[in-house]
Amino acid sequence: MPMVKAFNITLLSFSLFLLIGCTKVKEPEFRRISDFKVKSLGLQEARIGISVVYFNPNGFGVNVKEGAVNVYFDSTYIGQFTQPTGVEVKKNAEFAIPLEGSVPIAKALKLKASDILNKEILVRADGSVRVGKGGIFVSKDIKYQGKHKLDLNL
Repeated sequence: MPMVKAFNITLLSFSLFLLIGCTKVKEPEFRRISDFKVKSLGLQEARIGISVVYFNPNGFGVNVKEGAVNVYFDSTYIGQFTQPTGVEVKKNAEFAIPLEGSVPIAKALKLKASDILNKEILVRADGSVRVGKGGIFVSKDIKYQGKHKLDLNL
């Protein structure tokens, strides 16, 4: 009986994969970076959080998990940010991927605080997330670059 159940789950997953595979899958549309926050500030490092907001133009939802991106501000490497929680993406809806990372204070001092707070800075992110449905997940590259004004909320 357990073998039949495993077969049914596999068949269902494969059928779902084929159904999604037969439709034209559209790339999520980048909307904005939001919720930039300094979560904690210590003598050695600052813990920073951001959310990257996208729109899912597809007629089906997925789950996003295990994201990791390398973040740069005006070509200065800030650090690697990871996704602390999974995200359920609904069909034809906006969704936000939360990211968190620790930035050494020495690295933060290389950036001019007046530049970050008073003008738009070039934000670049390179990495990947795991996206899927029904237990089937694939890696999806993230490559983003854009100008943003960051608001600090301590």
